[in-house]
Amino acid sequence: MAFAMLDLSVGWQILLPIVLVSVLAHWAFTPPAELRHLPRAPILPLLWSYISGEVEDVRIKRLLLPFANESGEGVVLVYALGRWIVHVLDHQIAKDLSDNISLWPKEEPPDEMLLWRFVGRTNVILSNGEAWTRHSHVVKSALSRNLPIAEFVSLSKKLFNKMANGGLIKWDDYTMRFALDAVGTTALGHNFRAIEDDHSPFVRQYNEVMDGIASPPYIVFPKLEKWFPRRLVTQNIDNLVSKFQNILEHKKENKGNDMLTYMLEEPGMTDEEYRDNMVVFFIAGHDTSAGAMSSFVYYLAKNPAIQKRAREEVLSALGDDDVDVANLRKMNFVQACIRESLRINTPITYMVPRASEQPANLKASNGKTYYLPPRTSVILNITSIHHNETYWPNAGAFIPERFFGKSDKDETRVDASLWLPFALGPRQCPARNFAMYELRTLAAMLLQNWEWTLPEDSPHKEFLRMGFRLSPSAYPRILLEISHIYNSFSARGFEGDATHWQLKFEPEKNVKFL
Repeated sequence: MAFAMLDLSVGWQILLPIVLVSVLAHWAFTPPAELRHLPRAPILPLLWSYISGEVEDVRIKRLLLPFANESGEGVVLVYALGRWIVHVLDHQIAKDLSDNISLWPKEEPPDEMLLWRFVGRTNVILSNGEAWTRHSHVVKSALSRNLPIAEFVSLSKKLFNKMANGGLIKWDDYTMRFALDAVGTTALGHNFRAIEDDHSPFVRQYNEVMDGIASPPYIVFPKLEKWFPRRLVTQNIDNLVSKFQNILEHKKENKGNDMLTYMLEEPGMTDEEYRDNMVVFFIAGHDTSAGAMSSFVYYLAKNPAIQKRAREEVLSALGDDDVDVANLRKMNFVQACIRESLRINTPITYMVPRASEQPANLKASNGKTYYLPPRTSVILNITSIHHNETYWPNAGAFIPERFFGKSDKDETRVDASLWLPFALGPRQCPARNFAMYELRTLAAMLLQNWEWTLPEDSPHKEFLRMGFRLSPSAYPRILLEISHIYNSFSARGFEGDATHWQLKFEPEKNVKFL
């Protein structure tokens, strides 16, 4: 009898914690009652995806995209950032939300995430109402004052000179450095010397900060920042923010032909607002541009016939001349290749969440309607919309002709709701024009001077393997070996990290990835 009671006691000691954990997990991972009518991504595969470090584009295509492509759903409920969020999969819902900025303002970011400590909250991306109107006016006015194509050309030549010095280089690292110098000189009026200096302390510090912010457990469960604060990461963020403040103070006394100078000429912003906007444009103009150029190079490497056609167009438009606005207008196919790269592998997976203070009915393009209670977090899932087979047949294939030779009406329709790497509506990225000219300039000069192919043993042979999106290591890494013999450009697969690819550049007019 005593043994039986002992066994029962031990059994309860084991069973009770299991029951408590189960109840807690059910409470934590069950959506609120008012959202349970919505289609929902399965929680266990989601959690395993987060824990295992599966990258976002793979997770989206595996767990979320089937709701759109197979079930015709316009939204899906997803557990992320420590809460349940509605992901928009339908282009019409995305357009309606983006157009109505008074009903659907940007959501106040959670206090826990260190990303907001770095980016700040008083900028053109996160502000609403009168503050956003003021920020938007200042930023758009500054961007309209100068189109720095000549500076992009100069930086491209500097990059190619660096490549021609010989040795093994990382192409993704060079695109990051190019983009950093581009946003530094043209937007902030500051030369980071990233292309020239292989050991740029600013590059190193920025990469350390973003890698720290992008730690997957802290992204998935932001409250970990309160329970297990990362003081070193916080200190690095504060140190980097102070450097932006120093650039701002210097720029006040040293005007130039750059966006920050023009912003300072517009009244109505505080130093904190100037600084927060500087950080936003630094991130947007640096990481996303570099990632977009890596994708462009990859897809043209995988598709030599497309690369050949693009090069013929560039050589016909340029000859031996430098890039300018006039000859860029003659490169419609190259622009189509860039747009298709941005569609198939967009640098921005999601937009900042929005939330309405009123109940809302979201109507999808197929007529399905979804009721949302007030203050529901909603995210535009760009990857899902860009890979929705209804709008983009054979969505996983690289087909630049989707954007080429269309009527003005079709192009307007695509830009209005189907192609959204820069978001949609009044709050789309104000630097869209800036970013596209930067990409078009570097792409044209690459095609003018180099040829490349993908190696047979590349880990990216079938598809592009990405890293965790917020981190600078998210984009495919290309190692380049440069020699002074001929312009052939060859590469072999990188052994180890699957996010690397390796290329060999040789300087003439044609570079080959072997």
